[in-house]
Amino acid sequence: MKIYFATGNLNKIKEAKIILKDLNVELERVNIEYPEIQGSLEEVAEFGAKWVYNILKKPVIVEDSGFFVEVLDGFPGTYSKFVQETIGNEGILKLLEDKDNRNAYFKTVIGYCDENGVKLFKGVVKGQVSREIRSKGYGFAYDSIFIPEGENRTFAEMTTEEKSKISHRKKAFEEFKKFLLSDLLKRKDKN
Repeated sequence: MKIYFATGNLNKIKEAKIILKDLNVELERVNIEYPEIQGSLEEVAEFGAKWVYNILKKPVIVEDSGFFVEVLDGFPGTYSKFVQETIGNEGILKLLEDKDNRNAYFKTVIGYCDENGVKLFKGVVKGQVSREIRSKGYGFAYDSIFIPEGENRTFAEMTTEEKSKISHRKKAFEEFKKFLLSDLLKRKDKN
């Protein structure tokens, strides 16, 4: 089975392939841009999956993620990409410099669309915002300022394989994987 992943982010496709490697599914990146509507991650993923499916007419996934900081009322949230491109990690740390509450979380929503419509799969990982940028050259976006619960390293101090074992994207892809296994079994039973 081949599923297309609509993303321009090579890090996301690399992480997804690691997570889905033991399934008999070929994941192929397709660079089809879709309008990012203003709304929740769920709304963006659902709209994007339908949009790309209507172009390809083949099974497709899109993925939308956000970084949510508790004391900033969930900011940057659904604006994570824009905020990363404008104020970056330095700006987030500046907003938090006098704050004791550093709770934050990453959330991913995968939208999968095929001839049967759209299904959504979610993953969340909680943690803290570090007090400084910490990286060993791994990761991207907010990874260098996010320390997941139970860890003393930021995502950017972990290899892609290490991050892929605990990330929000992994949790969402694990839900997607369960769905695929169930769906593949149903298809097999019909034949």
